[in-house]
Amino acid sequence: MNAAGPILVILAAGLGRRFGGDKQLAGLGPGGEWLIEYAIHDALAAGFTRIVLVIRAELRGALAQRLAPHIGSRADIAFVEQTLSCVPAGCRPSAARRKPLGTGHALWCCRDVLDRPFAVINADDYYGAAAFSLLAGHFVRAHGPAMVGYRLGRTLSAHGGVNRGLCALDDRGDLAGIVEYTDIRVDAGRLGGLDVRNARQPLAAEAIVSLNCWGLLPDLLPTLETGLRDFLAGAGDDDEYFLPAAIDRYLAANGRRLRVLDSRDDWLGVTYPADADAVAARLAALHAVGRYPPHLWG
Repeated sequence: MNAAGPILVILAAGLGRRFGGDKQLAGLGPGGEWLIEYAIHDALAAGFTRIVLVIRAELRGALAQRLAPHIGSRADIAFVEQTLSCVPAGCRPSAARRKPLGTGHALWCCRDVLDRPFAVINADDYYGAAAFSLLAGHFVRAHGPAMVGYRLGRTLSAHGGVNRGLCALDDRGDLAGIVEYTDIRVDAGRLGGLDVRNARQPLAAEAIVSLNCWGLLPDLLPTLETGLRDFLAGAGDDDEYFLPAAIDRYLAANGRRLRVLDSRDDWLGVTYPADADAVAARLAALHAVGRYPPHLWG
């Protein structure tokens, strides 16, 4: 095992409100595999050597029992609990708060195990093997942050609208800006979404979108903590500290540019319960054509 390989951070503490349960533990592969297992499988194949899972305490047992036997001999594995008590010294969330503090806080909870370049993904998305190969290659070639971008038309749900950040790139392939659209769907044969003024706009299927697949460096962590402190100083009970906002702040504060790595893989996810059957069928097809072995872990 190459101890210097990059780290994969998986944000797995979400509550899955729209899905109606823990999407992290939904058996969607032909052998009941979780989406999180495909990410880990693909990351190990790309040379990642540490897996960090940000979790709720009640998920630890199920995740450890399932994953540790497959990962233990191939990479380090760590479980980090995202709790309301895990905050910078001198900070304290509202006593009335019950929901998690957001994805930026989830990553900050991992600060003690992020000593080299790391990727960050959601536990309930399928990113495809190319994402991890692209990020691993980027970490070898360049010393800067990156994100994997996907084509909008490959990230939709047949069962409802989705929210996506559409990316603008400069002439060097770096991120120039992200514009958020909500309720993106195909209606009467036309792809469109709601802009910040809640007006429906036509969108291009080939537009590049962000799906929270990041390649980051440890020098993000001081800015991440500063932003978390500022957030906690004025946050309402339902506000969240989001990782993309923290990354924006880091880029501006440090004069960094963020490279966009273009993946042509399909994204798969279960935004709605009805998405599960379609995702299961797509995963089964990937196994059938040899993208994955009949049994994921052999």
